[in-house]
Amino acid sequence: MRTKIVYFMFIFFLLSLSSFGQEDMAGYWVNKGIALDNLGDYQQAIGAYENATRANSSTLHAWNNIGLDRLRLGKYNESLQAFDQALNIDSKFSWAWNNKGLALTSMGEYEKAINAFDNATKIDSTYVKAWDNKGFAYLNLGDYSQAIKAFDEAIKQDPGLASAWSNKGIALFNMGKYNESIPAYDRAVKIDPKFAQAWNYKGIALMNLNRSNEAINAFDNATIADPKFAEAWNNLGLTLNAAGRYKDAVRAFDKAIAAKGGK
Repeated sequence: MRTKIVYFMFIFFLLSLSSFGQEDMAGYWVNKGIALDNLGDYQQAIGAYENATRANSSTLHAWNNIGLDRLRLGKYNESLQAFDQALNIDSKFSWAWNNKGLALTSMGEYEKAINAFDNATKIDSTYVKAWDNKGFAYLNLGDYSQAIKAFDEAIKQDPGLASAWSNKGIALFNMGKYNESIPAYDRAVKIDPKFAQAWNYKGIALMNLNRSNEAINAFDNATIADPKFAEAWNNLGLTLNAAGRYKDAVRAFDKAIAAKGGK
């Protein structure tokens, strides 16, 4: 009996920060916010950007960066308000449309997110991450054909975008096209050999094709890239167990349990 392996997807967040050279108070506050962002102090960075907007309410990048930091802190509704403020200042600001789409994606509002990404790519047809993000939203809606179209456009703009190749592989896999998904994962890991998720997805596809030895190799590579990747250790254990390598399977499951904080 074939074991069903559960896997998950993740979002690549794009943080676009611009420095300001002009000597004005708003610019100083934005520069301070950028420094705080680089320290990972997002709450303090928001405070700096808010001071920038008090000094000049039309400070476009301050509103955008407030939205990004709220997004990173999981404050999705508040992030939308900031992106909308940026778009009220400049409705052609493609970054803000893309980032609004990311917030909506995080909220599970995939159709609204696609509309936001559409606006970003209409303004800038070469906006690679917006194409990739649009594909991811379609992926979550289960519209795999449209997802592949978006990923292909991202790949056309940037053939070295590993996330787009991996996401295309996921779409093909979900369409039952396991053999076709593997070359997409291969491109992803060729670009980024430490792309643990892509190795894991490749292993899942190979398992569904009953190519156990190759799947074991893929899961091994996933755990090498990320030794704390519990799902990959679990998938490795399932594959080893199916191959009759029971002691090795136990060791893999122990690694999965440890990675989840168990003993």
